[in-house]
Amino acid sequence: MQEEQEHKEHVHHTKINAAAISDHLLGNMHTLHVKLHQYHWYVNGANFFTLHEKFEELYNQNEEWFDKLAERLITSGHKPASTTAEFEKYSMLSEDAINKYAKAEDMVENIIEDFRSTRELTIRVIRLVQDEGDDALEDTLIAFKNDLDKNIWMLQAFIGKEALEDDDAFDEDED
Repeated sequence: MQEEQEHKEHVHHTKINAAAISDHLLGNMHTLHVKLHQYHWYVNGANFFTLHEKFEELYNQNEEWFDKLAERLITSGHKPASTTAEFEKYSMLSEDAINKYAKAEDMVENIIEDFRSTRELTIRVIRLVQDEGDDALEDTLIAFKNDLDKNIWMLQAFIGKEALEDDDAFDEDED
């Protein structure tokens, strides 16, 4: 186990590859698991029923992708992160107990931003995995990205915005 951890640390600090960046994706998914459950439990206001149900749908969907990605990585010969400590270390998202008191629209906006960050990370992994020639992992990641895009669009529509409105990744492309 120690040898595996030392190898993982070496790879994360010396060689950027799809497996190393995928640990960050899994970390993000773990954080989303916690955050989506928190929002599901604590959302209130006029949109309670709609968002309570939507957050549950999103955390269930997140769990499916979490499992698919980890299993695909193992099938491809990688050893993905698998402990809470690793997920917390690799996550690029944050969550906080104070967020349970956020307004419903702020919860939605926060999830949109988390999905966007995760989508950008997914795009990086897709590019790396294309270079590495792992077609099956690429297919899994493209399908995951498509789900993120759809969820971003739907959540944006919920708060009265266009799909790409306020999306820095697409604003930069226009420059």
